[in-house]
Amino acid sequence: MSALVAADRIFHFYVALYWRWVSRVDPKSKWRFEPLPEPGSISAENVKDFPNVVVQLPMFNEKEVCQAVIDAACQLDWPKSRMMVQVLDDSTCAETRRRIEDKVFEHRERGVNVQHRTRTNRGGYKAGAMNDAMCDIEQFDHCAVFDADFDPAPDFLRRTVPYLTHNPKVGFVQARWVYSNGTESLLTRVQEISLNYHIRCEQYARHAASLFFNFNGTAGVWRRKCIVDSGGWNCRTTVEDMDLSLRAYLRGWRFVFLDDVTCLNEIPAQYGAYRKQQHRWSCGPMQLWRQAIVDVWNAKDIPLAKKLYLNVFFFGTRMFATHLVSFFLYGCLIPICATAPEVAIPFWALVYMPLLITLSTVWFTPGGWVYFVPYVLYENAMTIVKTTAMCAGLLQWSNAHEWVVTAKLGKFVDKVAHSKVGQIVKTAVAKRVKKRNMYGKELVMGIFFLTCAAYGSVVNDMWQYGVFLCMQGCVFIAFGLDYVDSA
Repeated sequence: MSALVAADRIFHFYVALYWRWVSRVDPKSKWRFEPLPEPGSISAENVKDFPNVVVQLPMFNEKEVCQAVIDAACQLDWPKSRMMVQVLDDSTCAETRRRIEDKVFEHRERGVNVQHRTRTNRGGYKAGAMNDAMCDIEQFDHCAVFDADFDPAPDFLRRTVPYLTHNPKVGFVQARWVYSNGTESLLTRVQEISLNYHIRCEQYARHAASLFFNFNGTAGVWRRKCIVDSGGWNCRTTVEDMDLSLRAYLRGWRFVFLDDVTCLNEIPAQYGAYRKQQHRWSCGPMQLWRQAIVDVWNAKDIPLAKKLYLNVFFFGTRMFATHLVSFFLYGCLIPICATAPEVAIPFWALVYMPLLITLSTVWFTPGGWVYFVPYVLYENAMTIVKTTAMCAGLLQWSNAHEWVVTAKLGKFVDKVAHSKVGQIVKTAVAKRVKKRNMYGKELVMGIFFLTCAAYGSVVNDMWQYGVFLCMQGCVFIAFGLDYVDSA
């Protein structure tokens, strides 16, 4: 299993390295792209070159960011007659609803076609809101999706939609994420390194090698026909984006990843929010694999090699074995080795494999190597959360369908940092962050690691294990006491 994890990393790293720095051929060049008429040259004759696009903004009680994303969506460079902004608002917070209504009214007065769609329940969560909205967008060709903390550039649609227009088999176009607060704290920096590896290496490599890769849930544009053909949005898992992507892929649709088109967003700066996000992202793929594994093998138009990649590497290795190996190696075997010297771990598994995996991860973040050690310690501390979430999804535990919106602190406030509103929001955010929680699993692991470190160093004279276990134990304790937030 450890060898599979290493092989998976080597494969994606090699493919990304080859296409980026050896061949220097952009994978997107295999898709046809024709630029649209420039803003100053749009007329009654050529406006039809612009397909009808709906910009969907799903949100739930995201008070600090709801207005900023509506502003960004309404400022997209696209003919007003060919675009609608659809706010899919499941909020139960009266203040959030008021802010959204005010902003929708403001842009309607400016001539933008904005629909504010509300629901009386959160049935199906985000997937439910997206699916319910399908009946209102039958006249639209494509659907752009942005979560509430995303800030698309005005030219986003111009740089993505033509790939759908000129390539009939393309189901969606995915842009690359960049982060407004990646350097805010060690917690956000570690997340940035991990996300950059996923997006700049894994997604890029899969696209380059014509393998399956999933929609990242936001900062992309779907062909509406593809959504309908694939069965629509489904709430059977907590990763509705991956679920729809897989069903579309099995029906013969293909996808485009654009490394040069970016969309700014916010990384969770609070450990509690990050923890819930990782639970959802680790649990959902196992739910999907459990339900779709037979469909993958039975797919008629997918070559056997790509079916093997999906089941063995995409799900079996990346989504399952990686968490299992990390937890049992770092969370169980190494502490046991310090207390029982007769238990030996092969040197390649103890040193070479973790070194290879970490180096291949930090490579895709400029200056990431500086955070080599914190990255390892923080990722190890998350293994208990990711492994239990993975088991919950695979075994359908009671918390498997837990869907909690990741809290955003509103980094857009920096744009109005000197305004009265900006100071009020920042003060409210600071007060909220001061409330700390305690997490039992992390605390238990921290005590276990520190106990093994003390025993191994004093009794067995294994100080080399003791140093690592002491550092890792302290990080577990910091996570357990919620002392890794940016505040």
